[in-house]
Amino acid sequence: MIKTRLIDTNLIIRHLVQDDDKAARAAGRLFEACDKGQVEIILLPAVLAECVFVLESFYKHPRGAIAATLTRLISSSGVNIIDPQIHDDALHRYQQTSAHFVDCLLAATAARRKIPVASFDQDFRQFADVTVELA
Repeated sequence: MIKTRLIDTNLIIRHLVQDDDKAARAAGRLFEACDKGQVEIILLPAVLAECVFVLESFYKHPRGAIAATLTRLISSSGVNIIDPQIHDDALHRYQQTSAHFVDCLLAATAARRKIPVASFDQDFRQFADVTVELA
C-alpha cells in the first residue's frame, strides 16, 4: 500500500538547498521513497507558491533555477498537484517575465480556463493570452 503525505514548504526547501544536513537527509529519504513509488506526495498550490517566495527572497536563487527545479519537482511521478499543467505554465511564465509567481499562476489559470482576471496589477499586460476585466 502506497503511503500518502502532504508536503510542507520547509521539507522541500531543506531538500533543495541542503543547508541542514539532518533535515536534508530526512527529506531526501522521503523523495527517494516517492521516486520508488512507495510514497505519494501531495503538493498544495500554496506550498508551491511559498517555495518560490522563499527561494527567491531568502535564498536569492535566480528565477530560472527556481522554475527549473520546481518544474522537475511537480513533474515527478510520485508528486500529485492539482492542475499540474497550469502550475507548469505558471513556472514557465515566472521564468520568462518579471511578474510575481502568484500573478503567473493567475495568468496560467486564466489562459487555460479562458477566464478574465480582475486586477489592477499591470503585470498581466505581459501575457498576450490573458484578459483583464473588472466587471
